[in-house]
Amino acid sequence: MKNDSVNLLPAVTVVIPVYNLERYLRDTVESVLKQTYLGAKSIIILDDGSTDTSFQIAMELADKDQSIRALTQKNQGRAKTRNRLLDLAETEFIAWIDGDDIASPEWINDQVRFLLEHDACVAVGGQGYAMTGQRHAIAPIEHPLSHEEIHQRHLSGQANAFFQSCVTVRKSAVVEAGSYDERFPCAEDYSLWLRLAERGELWNLETVHLYYRVHASSANWTANIQQRQQGQQILNEQRAARGLPAIHAVDTEIPPLRKDDWNRRIYWINLSLKSGNPYSAMGMLFIALQKHPFSVVLWVAAVTALVDVIIGFGNQTPRFEAGKKARLGHLPQLSFYRIGRKINHLRRRLFHRNHGTTVNRSTLEDSESLPIRAKKQS
Repeated sequence: MKNDSVNLLPAVTVVIPVYNLERYLRDTVESVLKQTYLGAKSIIILDDGSTDTSFQIAMELADKDQSIRALTQKNQGRAKTRNRLLDLAETEFIAWIDGDDIASPEWINDQVRFLLEHDACVAVGGQGYAMTGQRHAIAPIEHPLSHEEIHQRHLSGQANAFFQSCVTVRKSAVVEAGSYDERFPCAEDYSLWLRLAERGELWNLETVHLYYRVHASSANWTANIQQRQQGQQILNEQRAARGLPAIHAVDTEIPPLRKDDWNRRIYWINLSLKSGNPYSAMGMLFIALQKHPFSVVLWVAAVTALVDVIIGFGNQTPRFEAGKKARLGHLPQLSFYRIGRKINHLRRRLFHRNHGTTVNRSTLEDSESLPIRAKKQS
């Protein structure tokens, strides 16, 4: 009976776009090979003209496992690379993962079964957890679950509510939606999700499927400004197609490059401290302080991280490993970060009381002990 149920599971093609990811590709492929999914599974790695040894590593992996196919091409950019992978995949179910991320062992199994049980769903993702380049935990990245919430966030210009990495799609629906728009090589996923939502439902599962690697050489970091510019154009094109007025997306203001770099670093450092992972924060601070040595905020964060490493004996969430389900920890009750947050809440209340103003409780609860106001750049 078990073998019969396994035979009924559809074949899945895992597609991996790669560009200069020699340090991370082995981890990614190992996490795919160690999936719990019992149906047929093949892997296509497409190197987009890397200048490092990414393609050589892909060839080595393909030589060791017959389920892996490694190809290379002249550099074409993200959108064209994804479209070629779509063409190369011969199965209806396609599972995407970027070549610097790690998938949880249940990723494909959970998402394929959801697609089989929900005919209206054309793409399904999960929750994420950010990690450093060395696989140390940073913080959870939570996305809404329902199709309505996901689509509304996208159409209102908020941050992307659907991962491109560790998502499984129906190929026929993606092709019918027009595949990836090659006019937008830095925001191709955002464009697709908006168009795909017109042909079916997009859902996120509650389970953490993506261990998302944060590093300064990633496309989402190096192409951040272009990504935001293209995202604004996509947003209003799609709103116009639905007869809706143009709007400005959240965080449309583009700061100078140095300020943008500071914003991104402080965003992840703050989240790491808030999530009980001060060891990871210290690692990120070591690099950030070299680039921004006169930032008072960074030095305050460094003291906070150091104290919490001593109090909490390091990260609450252990280092991520390919083939292993993460054991997620949380900010402990006794932490310097939490104490600082409570002091900041009290300071704000006293300020508003002395000046005869009121403050929203939710605003207090969302404020942090550090003077950090940077938002995540989607």
